[in-house]
Amino acid sequence: MSAAALREADAALAAVGPLPAHLPVAGLAPVVAGAFAGIGPGRWAAVGPRHRVGAVLRGCKPDRLRDPTDGARPWRLLPATGAPGARALHAVGAALASREPVLCLLGPASLGAGAFAEALQCAALTAAPVVFVAVLPQLPAGAPVATLPLDPAALARACGLPCAEVRGFDEARVAEAVAAAAAGSGPAVVCIRA
Repeated sequence: MSAAALREADAALAAVGPLPAHLPVAGLAPVVAGAFAGIGPGRWAAVGPRHRVGAVLRGCKPDRLRDPTDGARPWRLLPATGAPGARALHAVGAALASREPVLCLLGPASLGAGAFAEALQCAALTAAPVVFVAVLPQLPAGAPVATLPLDPAALARACGLPCAEVRGFDEARVAEAVAAAAAGSGPAVVCIRA
């Protein structure tokens, strides 16, 4: 399964009318597929409504993903919250509880929140094995989050965390970067830039 499977699942999810509204995976399908492939099937993932479709790669049916605030325990998917940046803090908590690498996919809204900086600091202080994947797409003119206050890679390095940078939304390169970060068994950041 790959990005093509995610696009099909995304269409099926749109058909069941997810709550509160459908956020299509669209051009991010290779990033989501690569991130889920890189972290492996048995690890927890903290993702937003758009990225939840990645659980399909673990066998989850699209209609089970209808409500992003529901967790999906058999597929190790943490529930999404109304505050995008809080996802990073939840991933740190899950990593500390499980002592296994946890995938945390973050987009511009999450990366611009103060909770992301707090999560990086908490992960650095506790050595939580969380892999933050910072997805930085080209935003269209007039987007609500046009620029971030701090570059996520610079912020990660300021906290003493390793940070891999990937150019382009290439599924295989994303999978390799996430797998390498997860193998480090400590907190790490992977920045993916369009």
